[in-house]
Amino acid sequence: MTIEIDNAATAYGRHIFDVVNGVQEAKEIRENAFAEAERWARELTRLLKGGETVSKRYLALIYQAMEILENEAPNSRHERRVMEIVDAIHLTFGLILSNKSHDDWNPQPGVPQVR
Repeated sequence: MTIEIDNAATAYGRHIFDVVNGVQEAKEIRENAFAEAERWARELTRLLKGGETVSKRYLALIYQAMEILENEAPNSRHERRVMEIVDAIHLTFGLILSNKSHDDWNPQPGVPQVR
């Protein structure tokens, strides 16, 4: 399982930092990279759910991407979209800390969340 988690975290990091680089350097949103990052985020949360510990390396990677994009958003012509991406990263971060996966998340108003 650890190899699967490492592979998922590595793939997530590669794609999310492709998004970060696009925002920082090219001033563009790399939607394909973000879609792949989201796919790997779902896999990563699924693999980490139920585990006793989470590597600080994974948490640091996610937090760093979130912080960079949040700081870049005001300077981007795509500020709203960048903040939507930050929100998605924040959700992944929170789910990992809460020992949940994206499968547990239901953003529908009025529908209770899985606890």
